[in-house]
Amino acid sequence: MASVATTTTTTTTTAAAGALLRRAALPPRAAPRLAAAVSARAYHGDLSSSEYHGQGARKSDSPADRPWYTSPTTLVLGFIPLFTAGLGFWQLQRLKWKVSLIEELEDKLRKDPIVLPKNINLDALSAFEFRLVQLDGSFDPDPSRILFLGPRVKDGILGYQVVVPFRRANGGADVLVNRGFVAKTQTVGEGKDRRLRNHRDAFPAKAGETKVLALLPRIYPANAFTPPNEPQNNSWFHADPKEMAAHLSPPPSNPGASTGATEDDTDHYTPSAGVAASVSSLLGLSSSSPTPVQEQTRPVLPILLEEIFEGHAGEASQRVLQGIPLGRAPTIELRNQHAVYAGTWFSLSAATAAMFAILVRRGRGR
Repeated sequence: MASVATTTTTTTTTAAAGALLRRAALPPRAAPRLAAAVSARAYHGDLSSSEYHGQGARKSDSPADRPWYTSPTTLVLGFIPLFTAGLGFWQLQRLKWKVSLIEELEDKLRKDPIVLPKNINLDALSAFEFRLVQLDGSFDPDPSRILFLGPRVKDGILGYQVVVPFRRANGGADVLVNRGFVAKTQTVGEGKDRRLRNHRDAFPAKAGETKVLALLPRIYPANAFTPPNEPQNNSWFHADPKEMAAHLSPPPSNPGASTGATEDDTDHYTPSAGVAASVSSLLGLSSSSPTPVQEQTRPVLPILLEEIFEGHAGEASQRVLQGIPLGRAPTIELRNQHAVYAGTWFSLSAATAAMFAILVRRGRGR
């Protein structure tokens, strides 16, 4: 059957070529070539038309002929507005949460300062975060026990935060107080030998107790990009009260050292000891002040407070120039950029939605 069809097609093509030769008055030897051309056109269509895809090739669907909604670019562009709009609404929820948190913390800040008890329950500290604390006592006078937290930048000035043990007047263990910012130019030495240039001005030797108003902050863990602290070099890159307290505290020699009780807090009174103390007092042989060795071996609790500075801007500048640590302001310092983030996501959603609409309109217009 195939051979019969081929013979019929060839005969028809030859006859058509002969008719064309007679009409065009062409020589008979041009008949085979003209017949081949007519046969190719009959099989493949017009060579000059857009339907021709090469000799022996089949017609295939081009990307322009596909439906507009099957393009990967269109699908992705249609998903982006929904995704970015969802992120915008999520940032609005975060904004509402952050505003409520700031209001709660400001309410805590307006309350009267608390006084730390002699024995502190460390597990209950989180309930008093962002509360003002009134401290009575004195700072550790030893310059070698000052910790430099940083480097930090304040108003374009490179420096450190100064952390010092504070001796409480009620006899409890020392706590850590971040006295604030000091410029690097107001320090001397490097590493473990770093000291304040004007230590006497920063820690004047006053008679009696010192009253310090401080804030109990929330301590956040260091991120993955912050290097670890180097206590042996007095290099503290992030605040870690436990590590700082362990570095400043002496090795515990008795159970009382780990609970915040010092040797002076233990009652060693006996009748004979009382008589001996009275006689020594009458003779002027007793002294109630602890020795420097006893002062340096006081344990330090893992509690970090931040000193509050309530002066004006001129006084703050003067303290920085004199090398006196500048404490923090009595305000809540929490970043609240969620409104900006929400606006960014909604703008991106609107822009991609417009691009998607233009793409759909062009696709339907084909």
